[in-house]
Amino acid sequence: MLLPVPAEEQVERLLDSGNLDQAMALAEETLGSLTRSKSSRLKALRQRAANMYWSRGELEEAFSLFTKTLTPPADIYSLYDTLFSDTSAQISVAGLPEEQMKNYHVYLLQYLTKSGIRTEELNTIEFKLVALTDPDKILDLLKEKRPMDMKSVVGFLKTQGFLYMLGVYYASCGFVCEAVEQWRELEESEPETRDPRYPGLSCIIQLLLATNIQAVIMSNVEWLISRDPDRTLHLLMTTSAELNNDHILNLLADRPLHIIAFLEELVINRRTDINRYHTQLAQQYLSMLLSPHTTRQRALLLRKKLQAHLLNSDKYAVSLILNKIQGTVLKKELAILYGKLQEHEKALKVLVYDVHDLRSAEEYCREWPSGRKELHLLLLKIYLNCDKPDQQDSLLERAVEFLNDQLSVFNYSEVYKIIPRDWPVSLIEPLCTDHWDARLTSIGQAG
Repeated sequence: MLLPVPAEEQVERLLDSGNLDQAMALAEETLGSLTRSKSSRLKALRQRAANMYWSRGELEEAFSLFTKTLTPPADIYSLYDTLFSDTSAQISVAGLPEEQMKNYHVYLLQYLTKSGIRTEELNTIEFKLVALTDPDKILDLLKEKRPMDMKSVVGFLKTQGFLYMLGVYYASCGFVCEAVEQWRELEESEPETRDPRYPGLSCIIQLLLATNIQAVIMSNVEWLISRDPDRTLHLLMTTSAELNNDHILNLLADRPLHIIAFLEELVINRRTDINRYHTQLAQQYLSMLLSPHTTRQRALLLRKKLQAHLLNSDKYAVSLILNKIQGTVLKKELAILYGKLQEHEKALKVLVYDVHDLRSAEEYCREWPSGRKELHLLLLKIYLNCDKPDQQDSLLERAVEFLNDQLSVFNYSEVYKIIPRDWPVSLIEPLCTDHWDARLTSIGQAG
C-alpha cells in the first residue's frame, strides 16, 4: 500500500535534487496557507532555496526570495567564499570569474540600498561593494562620512590596490599624516605599477592647503620642494599655518626665483617686521640683478622691484646693501641708500652728475618727508656749482626752471644769496612774484 508523501518532504526532496523552481512552486502552493505558527517553515524553505539559487548564480530568483524572507544584508554577505577577506588577493564566490562575480556585487549592493538599514557593518559592506562595482563613486560615499570599520576598510583597500582611495579614506577620517604618507609612496612608485587613479602631487598640495596643519606641512616641505617647487611655493604662500620661515628659506637657497617670491610674500604681502627678511629680499634682488645669467627683461623688472623695496622699506641693513651696490652701475639705487642714511648731498649728486636724472632728483626733494626747503636749496646749489664742463650749461638752464617751478619750495632769502649776481630779474620773475605774494600774504595776516 502506497502512503502519500507530505508536501514539506516533497519540497525537501526537490530541493535536494536541485529542482528549485518545482520545489518553490510546490511550497508556495501547499504551504502558503499555513497558520502563522507554522509559517516559519515556509520561510526556512525559501531561505534554503535562495541560498541555492545564489550558489548557482541565479541571482534574480535568489534576491526575490531574500526579499520575501527579509534576509539581513549581512547574512547574504556571509555567503561569500573568502568573504572580501583582507588577506585575499582576489575576491570570489566559489571561484567565479570576475565578470560574474561583479553581478553578485551589484545585486547585493542593490539589495543593501533598498533595505535602508545603516550600521557600521553594513556601511563597510556597502563601501566595499561600491569600490568593486563603481570605483568612481567612492569619493561621493566618503563625503557622507558614514561610520565604518576602519581596520576592515584599510585592509580591503590595500588588498584590492585602491591605494589612492586609501589616502582619501585616511584624509576623510582626519588622519592627514597617514594620507600624505600613502600618497608619497604612490608618488615615488614606478609609473607602470602606480594606482591609475592617483592624480599626482596636486592631491597632496590640496590636502595640506585644506587642513593647514603646520607639523604635516613642515615634515613634508623638503620632499615637496624636490618634487615640484612651483606648486610647493604656492602652498607655502597660501597656507594659514604658522611655518618655520627660516627653514623654508634655507631649503629654497639654491632656487633664486622661488626664494624671491617667498620673501616678497613675507615682506610685501604679510608686512613682516623681521629685519633680516627685508635685508635678504634686497640681497636676493641684487644678486640676481647682477648675475650674468639674468635676461635683460627680467633684469628690468628686478631693478624696479629693488628700487621700490629700497624706497619703501626702512627695515633692511642700509650700510650692508650700500657696500654691495657701490662700484656697480646701480647709481639710482645708490642715491636711494644715501638718502636713507640722510646723506642727501651725496644722493642728489649721484642723481644729477652720474645718473643724469634731474626729474628724480627734484622728486627726491619734493617727496622727502621733512626738510624740503633745505633739500631744494641743496639741489639748486648742485645745479649752479657743477664742475663738469659738459653739464654746466644744461644745469644752469635747469636751475632757472627749478627756481620758477610752482612745485618748488624755497627759503627765498637763502636763494638770493647763491644765485649769480648777473642774472636779470626777468629770468626769475615767477620766483620773485611768488616771493612777494608770500610776503604780502604774511603782512596781511599779521595786520
